[in-house]
Amino acid sequence: MARAALPVVVVALAVLATLAIAGTPGAHTTVVVWPAPPAGSAAGGDTYGGYVAPTGAMITEKRDVDVDSAGTEVRIAGIATTIDPASVQLHDLTDAGTTVAEQRYMPGATTPDEILARHVGDAVTVVTTAGELAGVLRAVDAQSLVLEVGTGDQRRLRVLRRDGYVHEVKLPPGAGADRPSLAWRLATKKPGKHAIEVTYRAEGLAWTPDYVAILDDAAKTIDFSALATVKNQSGATFDGADLVLATGGGTLVAGAGPARPAVPAARFPIAAPVHLGNGESLQVELAPPRLGAKARPVVTFEAMTDAQNVYGSFPAIDCSQLAWAGAGAGHADAAVELDLPAGATLPDGRVRLFDRRRGRLDVLSEDQLHASPGIARIRVAPDPDIVGDRRTIACTGDEHARTIREKIEVHVENRGKQAAEVVVRELMWRWPAWHVDPTDESPHGVRADAQTQEYRVSLPAGGKKIVTYTVIYTW
Repeated sequence: MARAALPVVVVALAVLATLAIAGTPGAHTTVVVWPAPPAGSAAGGDTYGGYVAPTGAMITEKRDVDVDSAGTEVRIAGIATTIDPASVQLHDLTDAGTTVAEQRYMPGATTPDEILARHVGDAVTVVTTAGELAGVLRAVDAQSLVLEVGTGDQRRLRVLRRDGYVHEVKLPPGAGADRPSLAWRLATKKPGKHAIEVTYRAEGLAWTPDYVAILDDAAKTIDFSALATVKNQSGATFDGADLVLATGGGTLVAGAGPARPAVPAARFPIAAPVHLGNGESLQVELAPPRLGAKARPVVTFEAMTDAQNVYGSFPAIDCSQLAWAGAGAGHADAAVELDLPAGATLPDGRVRLFDRRRGRLDVLSEDQLHASPGIARIRVAPDPDIVGDRRTIACTGDEHARTIREKIEVHVENRGKQAAEVVVRELMWRWPAWHVDPTDESPHGVRADAQTQEYRVSLPAGGKKIVTYTVIYTW
């Protein structure tokens, strides 16, 4: 009578002799992770201007391996199951003349039968109720193992029942075929120990920035912390890895002209090695915390709603489009800002603002952090006293030269009874590749992020100012 379930066979997995993910001499891993795609967008899909935003991670493994001139297989186990096999690159750091005759990706085994089947042809030792038996594994199914034992005239096959008779299968050093693996057959004129570097892309890794800010009773100082949450759903665990959080990058995939970066790339290396377990979330510091930092009150003013999601799938060379944008009061918000050390720039992300009063924390707001080089800015509430509008003074588009040149005036007025420091935020919506003419009439602007230029003006009570600049788009 058939049994409903077979006893578990213990498979003793020996440590991979040449390329174990952890604990191998010379082993080193670097993981570069890109942010999670914005809510509502497809991972790796087209974004503003027909660009593809990078997602996932770039993983670099450095290992010491034994390579001979006979083309023996070299294998790395513990690879991410979300790997893009076409992205794999191997570089021999010891012998630049080493060639790759064959490269394979092997998914991991997930059941006892699959694990054993991966080792058909390997020399194993089977522990049974009668003792140990060494030989070559020739076949396996749910009921039996077939082991080749002996040599010459004594060579024979032994069929071993897995039902209560087989207790353990000991695999040889260097097995590891049960885990997701990359394997190569290499040819070299310098046999021996080689240092190799393997790089590949994998999905399932992403990070998001999160910020916490706490104002003191008088709103004069602020405690600020910047954290990043990294999620690993790649199917692999990276232990003692160097972690780098990345933003920006990507290339043009639609339209004419040569490929170019979509937005400037930024890198945030994490100081200490990390353990990034599969299925886990890890929080690390993006920047050192600021305690008791000076909090400056400012007002941010945006004369138009960001139109890049509507018009950004193609170069908006029609100069009549949104020439009227921002007519009326625009939009102003009271905010606080603090200086960041060493001119650092933080990526936009969610910030929770708290107010500390009499030892108790009250929630003031939860919004997006806006940052420019060396400054973090946090919105507090709308400000009705700052108004203005945006006017297109001149605009020309040249399809042959693939450029748009647009001159803008932003009129800002303070209708309040107190002076205000105002940050005018201009959203460059026509195309992702742009720069401000350095000879413009307002030379003190800064590029705050991929699509935003900022100008800082001081407005006395009842005062007015005009910010004038010329932006040049190219595609």
